[in-house]
Amino acid sequence: LTTTVHSPMHSSIYARFVGMKVRVLYVIAVSSAVFCSWLITYSFDCYYHGSVVHPSKHPKDDQPPFPDGSLNNIVWFLQISDLHVSIVNKFAVVEDLTYFCSETVGIVDPAVVLVTGDLTHAKYPNERHSRQFDEEWIEYAEVLSKTRVTERVPWLDIRGNHDNFDVLSHGDQGNKFLQYSASWQHHGSFSYRYTHHTPFGNYSFLGFDACPSPGPRRPFNFFGILHDEDLEALKRLAASSFHHNHTVWFSHYPSATITGNHHALRSLMYRSVAHVCGHLHTLGDLAFHMYGRHPGGHLELELGDFKYYRRFRLLAFDHDLFSFTDVTLRQWPLVLITNPKDAHFLAPSREPTGRMAHSSHVRVLAFSPSPITSVQAWVDGEPLPALVKQGEGPLYTAPWHPEGLARGLHTIEVFVQDSAGRKRNVTQQFSLDGTLPPLLVLPQMLLLADLHSLFQMEFYFLWLTLLASLLLSWTHSAQSFHFQPLVRTKGVFYPLLGYIIYFGIGPWYIGELLTGMYGWVSVRGVSVAGHFLPGSVTYLYGVIQVLLFQIPLTCYLNRVLSCDRGTCCSVVWHVSFLCSLLLQCGLSYGFTSYGMLPLLLSPGVAWSIPLSLFLVYRAFRSNGTRS
Repeated sequence: LTTTVHSPMHSSIYARFVGMKVRVLYVIAVSSAVFCSWLITYSFDCYYHGSVVHPSKHPKDDQPPFPDGSLNNIVWFLQISDLHVSIVNKFAVVEDLTYFCSETVGIVDPAVVLVTGDLTHAKYPNERHSRQFDEEWIEYAEVLSKTRVTERVPWLDIRGNHDNFDVLSHGDQGNKFLQYSASWQHHGSFSYRYTHHTPFGNYSFLGFDACPSPGPRRPFNFFGILHDEDLEALKRLAASSFHHNHTVWFSHYPSATITGNHHALRSLMYRSVAHVCGHLHTLGDLAFHMYGRHPGGHLELELGDFKYYRRFRLLAFDHDLFSFTDVTLRQWPLVLITNPKDAHFLAPSREPTGRMAHSSHVRVLAFSPSPITSVQAWVDGEPLPALVKQGEGPLYTAPWHPEGLARGLHTIEVFVQDSAGRKRNVTQQFSLDGTLPPLLVLPQMLLLADLHSLFQMEFYFLWLTLLASLLLSWTHSAQSFHFQPLVRTKGVFYPLLGYIIYFGIGPWYIGELLTGMYGWVSVRGVSVAGHFLPGSVTYLYGVIQVLLFQIPLTCYLNRVLSCDRGTCCSVVWHVSFLCSLLLQCGLSYGFTSYGMLPLLLSPGVAWSIPLSLFLVYRAFRSNGTRS
């Protein structure tokens, strides 16, 4: 018999180790709780800002002129986004874009047309490789020329991320926007301001280009970026329209997908009524209406794409009340109720919403290729007199008495029919006391977020949690750490630990990020042509890697090594690992958009596939099991 005697010094060291283990576990638990609490609070905060009534009022809230039965104090305009004129199946898009420029613009006769980016597709037929094609830009320019739309209306176009694929710099000859866009010919700048002058005031449209420079080929060109000098230029543009009736900001990227000083950018937009944009399409058919309201009160309105859904937007200022509707091409009549406006988009601090309570008429814009024959309206189910056309314009009005509608939400329904038998019903809620119905939660959350910071926080939380779990298991032999079988097998544990550490700090792969120019990609960003572009999508990719590959691989290896000798793991474990490995193969193949080099020089991504197979082989061999 032998007796192990622990000296007081050994007991003290063991007690310190146990104490440190408890403290580290406590820190991890608290960090997890804080992170989850932050996510819940953030989600609620985004939803709350879409429902709160802002107490501040517009300086002219109760001052005339008030909406009446005459064609005055109203201006309307159009927005179109994500055209994606393409060398692949180009005729369908070009045909419908031609219809929009000739017929839709001709019938609506807007004061301005805003074109918020992705004018061209800039992808090869395989959809993986990308560059600028002269043919696409020529098609776009020819549509504008043939329809003479730029001669009839200010056509304010701006670049999107597709228009910036494989573009070295703003002045590079590969930047086709310089040659073929309409706005560059008139403004000579990527960011600019256009002012529409009327007898009743001035309305500014401030477009800004947030495309990164240089612009890598896809996929790491999804987020925009604004540097301090860009924000200073925008500040000067915004200051020049300070005393105008309204300012509408427009860009391709929603502010949530722009890397940079979010607080500064949104502070610049603070005095505007809305920021209109595109880029997110319909979020994979998850959100056809993506609208948000920032804490300061201004709206963020993302428009669905013209590429697939032929969507465009009709917007109006009626007695400085801002209204809009998103519609589909060729669906007539177009109908927009401008008074009373939709309660979802009230901005009391940005517009004189009190004018609705003093108005004498319901006001509706209606457009159609055929004459409008009937316009009817109901308020809370009660019919109003038939709406009458005012002059030669598209405005239809009917008298109403808002005195009995002072509190809460109410409903207005409008029915429009033209001589060709086409019909349109529009129903919306309104309120005269500032009551706001909530906006949809998912779009509100996305548009109000700082997605760069969110992806960054998620990545480092997951990566550090996995790393801490392995390191704690390595430094402590207690069975309470579930990775003990893994850490005891040094030939498996050390390579795995080294790979996980490297993934968070080192370059993932080297590739041809621009034509003829090579660079490297890491979780922190992209380096090419002497420039470093901070990561955003890279952090999201890192989250996917850790969550769907590194954690499953770690758990699978540990499970294999913890099986009793001569037994097999459950088939569920094998299938899960196989799915994770196939996903990793697919993601690695996706990076061949930068050539074949990312498959060869890819210690952070492609090399992980043979490494994982080698580690699984060693795990089975070490444990003596067979699958």
